[in-house]
Amino acid sequence: MKKRVLALIALVAATTGAAITAFALEINPPMTNVIGSYGSILAALIAAKIFKVSDGLYYAGLAFVFFASPMGSVMDLYRSFGPYDKIVHFFSGILLATLGMMIITYLLKRFGLTDEKQLEKLMIPAVCFAFFFSSAGAGIWEIFEFTADKLAGGGMQRGMVDTVTDMIAGNVGALAYAAFSLAKQRGRKGKSEKREAIS
Repeated sequence: MKKRVLALIALVAATTGAAITAFALEINPPMTNVIGSYGSILAALIAAKIFKVSDGLYYAGLAFVFFASPMGSVMDLYRSFGPYDKIVHFFSGILLATLGMMIITYLLKRFGLTDEKQLEKLMIPAVCFAFFFSSAGAGIWEIFEFTADKLAGGGMQRGMVDTVTDMIAGNVGALAYAAFSLAKQRGRKGKSEKREAIS
């Protein structure tokens, strides 16, 4: 718990540092972007509390918030470094898929499927859930960006091509997570079968 608090303090300090640096370098980000960075931290904390995420996912989430908001929006890397936006969306796909897998695993265990062999058999449907959870998250985020731009006059979306390629990048990240999870499961299954054959 102490480490989580320290990580949070470090993120708030880094966000403040990014804002000060941005104004010192005359990047002059809109105040909505600066306030939004702190709002992103709050949103990440609320999500971590609701979903009771593991330490690994918690720290990865805080790191993602830093690169997505203070660095992307406040330091304006989304506009000054072309591929940056797609890289962030790619990693958002991985993070959301990880969260999706955590949720479906929790639900399966909640309904009594605690046996490892039972969970093994449900690995493919679980990975599919994680992928579609991430894919839906990518779509919902783009809806949020569109709504925020219309209501607050922001500039998060830069046309249909930007919106669709952001969603593609997120889905590619989710696919990468799915492929890695299935490969890992196959390797684990192979080792288990070898052990059974030896015994």
